[in-house]
Amino acid sequence: MLRVVLRLLAERGIESEVAWYEPWSLTPGLSVPFFRLGIGEIRAERREVEGAAAGHAIGAWLPELEVTHYRATEPWRGLIARADLHLVVSGTAMAARAFADTRTPFLAWLASDWHGDRKDRVRDFPRARRLLDRALVRLLARRLEPRLLASGKILALSEPTRRALDAVARRSVVSAVMPQPIDLDVIQPDSAAVVAGRVGFIGRFDDPRKNLTLFLDALALARSGHSSGPALTAEVIGGAPAGGHLEAVDRRGLQGAVEFVPYLSPGLLAERLKSLDLVALTSHQEGLGIAALEAMASGCPLVSTRCGGPEEYVREGENGYLTGFAMEEISMRLGAIASNRKLRALLSSGARATIEARYSWAAVREIFGAALDDLEEAKMERNPE
Repeated sequence: MLRVVLRLLAERGIESEVAWYEPWSLTPGLSVPFFRLGIGEIRAERREVEGAAAGHAIGAWLPELEVTHYRATEPWRGLIARADLHLVVSGTAMAARAFADTRTPFLAWLASDWHGDRKDRVRDFPRARRLLDRALVRLLARRLEPRLLASGKILALSEPTRRALDAVARRSVVSAVMPQPIDLDVIQPDSAAVVAGRVGFIGRFDDPRKNLTLFLDALALARSGHSSGPALTAEVIGGAPAGGHLEAVDRRGLQGAVEFVPYLSPGLLAERLKSLDLVALTSHQEGLGIAALEAMASGCPLVSTRCGGPEEYVREGENGYLTGFAMEEISMRLGAIASNRKLRALLSSGARATIEARYSWAAVREIFGAALDDLEEAKMERNPE
């Protein structure tokens, strides 16, 4: 999302600086946790960010509480004061707090509500952190999030995101949906490169929201029961596997059938997508599902759980299928597409057509331009002189 906005701004001749909360676990010296109260100070470090004039990693006061990550501390106030345009590009509205606290007009492009963004990660928190989360953090966040959403101009990444944010705010706060654009010049289908039966699973599979184990269950079931068509294999693209991932593959008898592929640059990913027969998305929650859109642009039919974003663009029998979270249903859809080449060709054509019609750069430029105009009007109304 950030690269998209930096490109849109650059096309308008606007120079950008990017700032973010730097997790205490990565750079402890920038933040003031509970045990350093009274002896530490919030600090910032300058970093390089591709496509931006400068980057700023900023610490937080009491980072254990999460809702303090973007509190308007001195480093934030200094950056805000010297900027003319203020944008938030983030998973949730929590990154807008410094702007809201300083009553600075802003435009935010958001992927999720706070609860939806983190509910699966909370399960893996240590016990002490879960207790703190339940006793305090959730209460603070539920009070803060509606205020932040009401403080600026809001763009949602998808229609499900719009509905979630409006529900949190208890009124309509999202002015428009701006999807992630797909570079249709870089990502192109190539029917001659497709390997029949090769299923792609793309994304940060170490994120519990991606639900990799469900995909592996469905793949194993499809392989054990296939009677026609190719035996399914998989490419899991998006990182290096840890021991637990390899064990999960072995336990399901998938040795030799699953290849883990590291994170790829956009150009290399576009080439890799050409060989995929179809793509599976088994996530618990997706604000949009950018990897799925890129795969569809390459002509891959999509089989996705009903997890938010994909419900906006998957059309049953036209470009893919939506499923529940039962491995039997997912397995059946994967096998049906791989074994029926006429169906696969139909879905492939529909997948590319969906992206061309709704997720082009031209469409996103128009939405972004209108949002910037609305922000400028709001600033003029607040400061008519």
